[in-house]
Amino acid sequence: MKNIFFLMALTLLLSCSKDNEGSIFGVASADNENQLTGITVKLYTEEAALISTTSTDAEGSFFFNGLESGNYYIGATTVIRDTIWDTGNTPQIVYVGDEIAKEVALTLNKKE
Repeated sequence: MKNIFFLMALTLLLSCSKDNEGSIFGVASADNENQLTGITVKLYTEEAALISTTSTDAEGSFFFNGLESGNYYIGATTVIRDTIWDTGNTPQIVYVGDEIAKEVALTLNKKE
């Protein structure tokens, strides 16, 4: 009987536990929105340590998941016709909370 109660309690606990992970997703574009595919998007901790890198798909979309609550820096870069395009020296800071998906739009500018 104790085993059945334990299994029921464990099942209830597991079914009620929440996923404390956040996500950041969005779209990046460069060259007046002519460049969408293959833009490198980097995710950093608040202390500027690189966490993850991804590339945009054909629609310019990118996605980072499994993130703990906190502040993150996100920046992007690409090269078009031997010219560097990026989000500048100050990447965008994004706060992600538990179970929150945060949408971000990144526009890259021609690096002078």
